Order: sequence, then C-alpha cells, then structure tokens
Amino acid sequence: MTTLAQTDAELLRWHEQGFNERLVRKVMVRGIGGITLRKASRSGMRMTADGVRGHLQAIVQRKPQAMVRISGGGKGMRHIRAHLDYISRNGQLEVEDQNGERFNGRGDVAELALAWQHGGIPIAEVSARREAFNIILSMPVGTNAEALRQAARAFAQAEFGGHQYAMVLHTQDSDPGREPSPNPHVHLCVKARDDDGVRLNPRKDDLRRWRARFAQRLRERGIDAAASSRLERFQSERGQKQGVRHKLLRGEPFRARGADDVRRAERAKQKETAMLVRFASAAGVLARSPIATDRRLALELVDVCRRARSPALRQNREIGARRER
Repeated sequence: MTTLAQTDAELLRWHEQGFNERLVRKVMVRGIGGITLRKASRSGMRMTADGVRGHLQAIVQRKPQAMVRISGGGKGMRHIRAHLDYISRNGQLEVEDQNGERFNGRGDVAELALAWQHGGIPIAEVSARREAFNIILSMPVGTNAEALRQAARAFAQAEFGGHQYAMVLHTQDSDPGREPSPNPHVHLCVKARDDDGVRLNPRKDDLRRWRARFAQRLRERGIDAAASSRLERFQSERGQKQGVRHKLLRGEPFRARGADDVRRAERAKQKETAMLVRFASAAGVLARSPIATDRRLALELVDVCRRARSPALRQNREIGARRER
C-alpha cells in the first residue's frame, strides 16, 4: 500500500501521460509599435489528483456529458456584432463580459460591440482573419441553469484571462427564439487577440482540455458532469456528421467507403485495447491507495474493463448509444 501523497503523484502522472496539458497554441503577431509579442504562461488551471478521481468516477458512474464546441467565429466586427445580437436575441437576454459587467437591451449590446471594436486591440469592420471564437458550453436537460452559468463564468475567467469575452445563458424557458433548445447552454464569444495582441489558435487537444476543465467547474458546483471521450466510454460507433445527416434527411443517397471503414474499425480496436491497458494501470494505482473510496473506484474501473471486453455487453452499449443520439 502506498501513501496518499504517492497515490496522488501517480494519478497525476497517469493523467499527464494520456492528456495533453500543453498551452493553447498562440500565434505571434506584431504588437503596437511593431514589437513581436509572445505568450509563455500556461492557460487555465492544472488538473489536481482529486480532479483525476472525479474524472474517473464520472466515467464509471456514467454521469452526464459536458459539451464544449467551437461553433464558428467572426471575421471582422460586422460578423462579431451580428453574433452578439444573435446570442443576446437582439438584447432580450442579458450579456455578461469578462469584468462581470451586465448588458441588457439593444443599446447596451451595441455599446459592448463598440468596446470590442475599439478597446484593447482594435478590430476592423471587415477582416480576412477570424477575430473572435464562438464557443458553446452545454449540458443535458434538467441541469441547474444558474450553476451552469457560474461554472461557465469560472471556466472563462481561468481559460481566457487577458481576453475580452461575452457570455449569454440560454434555457428553454428564457430563450425567446422560435425553437429554443431544451438543453441549457452558454454562448461564449471570445476575442481572438488578448490585451498583448497575441492570438488564440485552439486545436483538438485544447478542446478536450477545455471540456475536462468545464466538467470540473460543474462538479465543484454540485452538478454531475463527465468529460469522457467516446473511446473512454468504449463507444466505437461514430455519430453521423452534420453533412451526412442533412443528405439523408433530404433523401439523397450516401455511400460509405468500405476500405476506409475497415481501416477505421482496425484503428478503433487498437485504441480500445490501449484504453483497457490505461484503465488497468489507473486501477492498479488506486488499488494501492490507503483510501477506501480509491480502492472501491479501482474495482469499478476493473468492472468497466470487463464490460468492454464482453461481446454481449458491448452490443447493448452500442444500442444504448444509438438511442441516445
């Protein structure tokens, strides 16, 4: 049996081996006066050992999945202004900025847009480059909306310090749109360049890390939330891409490429085997812990691995995943 400090250290090493804790990629740009600026500090908060435990518990207990996605971004202030109008429903929904200031009504939203255009690093009315990232943070039906807002606020403060941003909460009851989503979600619009003129350039690994951090913020506020990948849930089937789904809805034929499907299936099997080894490693760390709840979590991870190896249980899991979609 190891000490608690040793267990914590091993859990963090286990986490870092599988999750890229790198910086959000920044692009050097010419700042005021032509000086080249760089950003060297790490974005956001580091994962803790308890955070790793929470992530594993969320997987074994099949907690609701926290979602983070980039829905687009404005090229120039004209696009950004239109997006601010859209997410605020033309001023009908309250907008909150990085300083906690609230904006209500079309006039307030217009003032916010002016602050974006002329504050910090100015934004041209029309630009060839993306000047903002539109991010959506969402949870399933039934999630406490105020706790979701607080989690989104904490996430944005940690991840986008030095950037101007605006966030708006949408719920089915508060959204005056024609077809409001039943899933509560927060629209987060982040100015691409920070106060130093350094530009955000997020990649897939950053989205995965953002999702884990957002789920952790939710759990801190009493919301059951997971940020596990499809691989960690051993769901080998992919959801349909939007373009494919729209084609099928229009009645247009769609033919998958057989050879590509075979190669994809082989890669999926290899990845699942690697994930089984990885979970077994985490179970070994937790089994040596002096804490009873850690040892119980180790047994639950072993059970997850056993279920993943069972053909019958695998089939039931895939059927369940299709029904959820």
